[in-house]
Amino acid sequence: MDNFAALRADIDREMRNLERLSQELVRVLVATTEGTSARVRAAGSVIHDFYTGAEKIFRRIAIRMDQDLPTGEDWHVQLLHRMAVSVEEIRPAVIDETLENQLEEYLRFRHLFRNIYGFDLKWERCQPLAERMDKTFGDLKEQIGIFENFLSSI
Repeated sequence: MDNFAALRADIDREMRNLERLSQELVRVLVATTEGTSARVRAAGSVIHDFYTGAEKIFRRIAIRMDQDLPTGEDWHVQLLHRMAVSVEEIRPAVIDETLENQLEEYLRFRHLFRNIYGFDLKWERCQPLAERMDKTFGDLKEQIGIFENFLSSI
């Protein structure tokens, strides 16, 4: 019996959603003009959703495997950091430190996005994340794949 089939199915669903977001960002950048509010707002929304999707994966892993979700005001940061460490006799690290640092930038952006008006969002804040999202997603896909192989082996 596969004890982690449901967890893998949840992860796979979120990875498909992240793939759709990656494709959507390309369409946003093609369909909008640089410097416009439409580009900043649309790209910002996709970047926001990208981190939210990654965090959904991390939450499911923390709940199902670690049987503990961080609490407190900075629980989002704690959760991300926890995914970059192994939990003795439970699981290996889900992501490496390099990816953790990359994703922390997306987490900070998501916090900003949720706490300002869209007209205050600047392209200079979105652009580097938009330009790196495909690579970051590729790294996440690779590392989540390794983690899913671990799940299949236990």
